[in-house]
Amino acid sequence: MGLSVEEMLQIDIFSNAKLLGGAAGLGNEIKGATIIEAPDIVKFISGGEVLLTRFYAFQSCNLKEFNEYFRELAAKKVSAIVIKRGNDVEDIEEKVTYIQEFAEKYAVPVLEVAFELSFREILRPILERLFNEEVRRLKYFKTTHDNFTALSFVHGSGDDSLQKILDVLEKLIGNPAALFNQNMEYLAGTEGSVPKMTISERAEECQPKFYSNYIYLRQKVALTDEDPKMYEQYVVKWRVMYNRRVYLVITASKNPFGDMDDIAIENAVTALKQEMFRRHSVEELEEKFQNDIITQILNGNIHSRKELEREVRHLGIPFHANYRVLILKLWNESAGTFEKLNEQFKFDSILRDAVVNEFEDVRIRNDVDQVIVIQQIRPEQKQDDYRRELKGTVERIQKRISQKNKNLKVRAGVGKEVEGVLGISDSFKEARDSLEFIGIFVERSAVKGHHIAFFSDMGIFKLLCKCDNPEELYEYIPESLQKLLHYKKQQRQELLLTLNTYLDRNQNLTKTAQELFVHYKTASYRIDRIVKITGIDMNNASEVLAVRIGLIVNKMIENMKR
Repeated sequence: MGLSVEEMLQIDIFSNAKLLGGAAGLGNEIKGATIIEAPDIVKFISGGEVLLTRFYAFQSCNLKEFNEYFRELAAKKVSAIVIKRGNDVEDIEEKVTYIQEFAEKYAVPVLEVAFELSFREILRPILERLFNEEVRRLKYFKTTHDNFTALSFVHGSGDDSLQKILDVLEKLIGNPAALFNQNMEYLAGTEGSVPKMTISERAEECQPKFYSNYIYLRQKVALTDEDPKMYEQYVVKWRVMYNRRVYLVITASKNPFGDMDDIAIENAVTALKQEMFRRHSVEELEEKFQNDIITQILNGNIHSRKELEREVRHLGIPFHANYRVLILKLWNESAGTFEKLNEQFKFDSILRDAVVNEFEDVRIRNDVDQVIVIQQIRPEQKQDDYRRELKGTVERIQKRISQKNKNLKVRAGVGKEVEGVLGISDSFKEARDSLEFIGIFVERSAVKGHHIAFFSDMGIFKLLCKCDNPEELYEYIPESLQKLLHYKKQQRQELLLTLNTYLDRNQNLTKTAQELFVHYKTASYRIDRIVKITGIDMNNASEVLAVRIGLIVNKMIENMKR
C-alpha cells in the first residue's frame, strides 16, 4: 500500500493540524492531491485524492447545494479533506458542521490547518511522498524485470529454467510458488508449495495496481486436511500456445502479501511465459521432426536400410530391440456425432499427457484424435506379465481421463510384438485393426471403464481385416441373415438389435427382454418373427455361429461405408 492519511499526518506541515472527524478513515490510501477552487472540480476527481479547500469555491452556495456537492465527493471516495476556515464564506460554521457529519458517515478524515498556511506548502510534501512511492515502485519493477531477464538469458536453455525463475520469485515475495498446466498437473514449484490446486467457485478476479495482460484470481484455501487454517492464494493464468493454459499459484502460507509483490509476480509471469514459449517452440519442432520419422516407420515408407538406421538414431531407440505398437483413443458412446468429435479434440491433450505420464521410455505420435505409442518390450518379460502391466497402465490413464469427464472411455488397440524396427509397421497395422474391432465388439466386451483389444486375440477376424472390399466381405454373411438385412427398413434395425441381444444373452429370452426394456412376450414375438423371415434354426449351433459372425461382418461393412 502507498501513503495513508495516518502517515500523511506524520509530515511536519501537519504537526498542528486538528482532526475534526472521520478517524475511521485514517487508513485510507492517498492516490493524489488537489485544491478545490471551483465546485466543478468533482468531475475531474478519479478517487483517492486529498482535497484542500478554504471554502472559497462555496462562498456563495446555499446549504442544499453544499450538501449535494459533498454527496458527489462521497461517491468518488476521496481519501481526506484539509480545510482552512475563512471569514468570507456564508454560513461557514454550518458548512463546517456538515463536513464533520460527512466525515463520520463516510469515514473520510477532515483536517483543519492554520489559515496562514499556503496550500503550496501543504501540497509539496504530499506530492513528494507520492512521487517517491511511484519512483520506488518503478525502480523495483525495473530491478525485478532485469533479474528475470538476466535469468532467462543465462538459464534459457536449461531443463531447470522454470524452477530457477520460481526460486527467485519465492525469494522476492517470501512465499511458495508453483506452476501447473491446463490439466491442473504440477510442473514445478518451490519448497513448501502444494502439488495440487483447484480454482474455487468463490475465487474472485482481482487487478494489480498497474495494467496487466494476465488474469489474476484471489481465493482462500486450506493446504491440508489436517490444517483447517485458510490461507490467501493468488492464481495467475495465461496461455502459452493455442489451447495450452498455464497457472502460477502463490500461497501466502509464510508471509502476508506485500505491497509490491504484484510487481515481482508480474515480471515472473513474463519470464515464465517467454521460457515456456521457447520450450514449446523447440518441442513443437522436435515433435514435428520425430512425427515425420515415426510416420515413415509406421507406414513402412523407408527407401533404404541406411536411411532407416539414421532416422532410428534420431529417435534414440535401438535398431534390433523388440517393439509393440499401441493406439489409444477416447470415446463417448452416449454422445452424438458432433459431441464425439468435439470431445475427442477437446481432450486430446489430456489423453496425450496421461500417456506420457504413465508409459516409460516410449515414442509417441499424436494422430488427430488418437495417440500412437511405439513401446520397447523387455526380452525377458512374459506375455501374461505384459498384459497385466498394460491393463494396469490403461486403467490409470482411464482414471486420469475420468477426473476430467466421467463419460469418456479409453480404447486401446494392441499390435503384435515384433523384432526390430523393420517390423513396427506390421504391429501398427494390427493395432489399427484391433482398435477398429473394439467398436465392433463393444457390446459384447463392454465393461465399465476402458477397453483393450489385442490383435492376437481376434482369431478368424484377423483374416477378415485383410479384406477392404465391402462386396467381398458381404459374402461372409449367411444367406439367412442377408434376408433380414434386406427386410423393411422401419423394422429392420429393431429386429437386428433384438437378434444381436438374443445371441449375446445365449438365447435367453428373459435376459433379452430385460436388456431391451421390453416385455417377455414382445421379445418372444420378435424372435419368432426373425425366424419366420430368415429361416434360422436357433437349435443349430453351427448356423447360429455363422449368424454371429455375419452380424460382426455387417458392422465391419458399415464402418467401411462411413
